[in-house]
Amino acid sequence: MEELLNFLKCIADENRLKILKLLLDGQYCVCQLQELLDKSQSSVSQHLSYFKELELLEEEKSGKWIYYSIDRSVYDSYLARLISLKASSLEDLNLAELENKIDTLDTAAEIKSGSKGGCC
Repeated sequence: MEELLNFLKCIADENRLKILKLLLDGQYCVCQLQELLDKSQSSVSQHLSYFKELELLEEEKSGKWIYYSIDRSVYDSYLARLISLKASSLEDLNLAELENKIDTLDTAAEIKSGSKGGCC
């Protein structure tokens, strides 16, 4: 669950989403990404570090340059986990505590008529 959350946090940033799209379509070095995104080298490198932590990057060294692309097998694995979220039980996701709360949750009418501060 934590890895999936980190993946979603990674792509929730506009610049990282742009980088993701670029690196899904091709290979780019940091200086090319700087030019495309109009960002500093340190900013691009910082964004790439999120992808590295998730092991999403493939690196190809050519002379003194490193070209980055997205490792499709890792990317596809994250997408598969996201898609399978509906089929997973709360217990599978280590959310048994939430499942217990759901089992004891009052109806909206009970909450509204009770002293729990109302509902909706």
